[in-house]
Amino acid sequence: MTYHLKFINYAHDLAFKNFGKTFPNPSVGCIITKNNKIISKGVTSRTGRPHAEEIALKKAGKKASGASMYVTLEPCFHSSQNGSCADQILRSGIKEIYISCIDPDPRTKNKSITKLKRNKIKVITGLEKNKTINLNKFFFKSLTKQKPFTKVKMAISNDEKIAWSNYKSKWISNSKSRSYVHKLRSNSQAILTTSKTIIKDNPRFTVRNKNKIIKNLNVVVVDTNLNIPLNSKVLNNLHDKRVIIFTSKKNSKSQKLIQIGCEVIQMKKENNSLNLKKLFSNLYKLKISDLFVEAGGIFFANLLKNNLVDEIHLFKAPIIIGEKGIPVIKGNNLKRIDKKLLEKISFDDNSYFKYQVK
Repeated sequence: MTYHLKFINYAHDLAFKNFGKTFPNPSVGCIITKNNKIISKGVTSRTGRPHAEEIALKKAGKKASGASMYVTLEPCFHSSQNGSCADQILRSGIKEIYISCIDPDPRTKNKSITKLKRNKIKVITGLEKNKTINLNKFFFKSLTKQKPFTKVKMAISNDEKIAWSNYKSKWISNSKSRSYVHKLRSNSQAILTTSKTIIKDNPRFTVRNKNKIIKNLNVVVVDTNLNIPLNSKVLNNLHDKRVIIFTSKKNSKSQKLIQIGCEVIQMKKENNSLNLKKLFSNLYKLKISDLFVEAGGIFFANLLKNNLVDEIHLFKAPIIIGEKGIPVIKGNNLKRIDKKLLEKISFDDNSYFKYQVK
């Protein structure tokens, strides 16, 4: 079994190369071996297609006949241009397949495995299953819960404040921490923010390296009363990203936003705001399965109240702002959140904490 683990772990290494780049599809790795030697490999394309298995089979060609396949997720059952991955495997002559994890997508779940077994292909499942789940948390969460996997980013002082009361502090975290935020952004499908944050900070929400824009991110804006300024930086480069605005308003401004390329989704107000649970269900229908939240403490508290936070990414700086500062969570504190520490990194005098919310 040792070499089987070696090959499936190598397939996971391949999948990790496109981590956060294949939305809304999961990043899958696949290798094909013969006589315990790798003859081809594939990873999900950054556009989501072709799939890893299709790429590996094409590279292997006729050599795939009688070979073994190692893949991190159950091959798809639903048809594509060249047929499902399950059908392509059958045509290739692969004799056995080792699969880390069953696909939660109801179009495929157990169907490919059943079909392959019926056609006398040896199928082994469960090898390093948790690696696949952890790499593609958004995929498993969105399909099982019909809502996006949600990560909240916050930069705080030592006394858990996000800003001075006059909001004049532009940065709490240092430059290394801010560079890491861009890495976290780059591995996310969309930014979730509020019109209040856009009005206060006028962010671009891009991925930058040494101030050079390398990626325009999709942005979801919660804007109950449609207060977003039409000259906001986030509305630039709409040819290269999606900007989805949730609002209760339907007027000339909403029409203008649609004309320039935004998606404006109207929802009814409930208790003077938008229902976040319904909003998240809408995002799932819009094929948004992964969110990176950059907003204020009130919005963070509302997400927590509605059980919509999966991870907290916290950057802590060794400064004291004081009692008049803006708290990280309005009416609450971080210690009261039921969470598990997943990772800790030091960036000079800053500390980064990654938590799983239980």
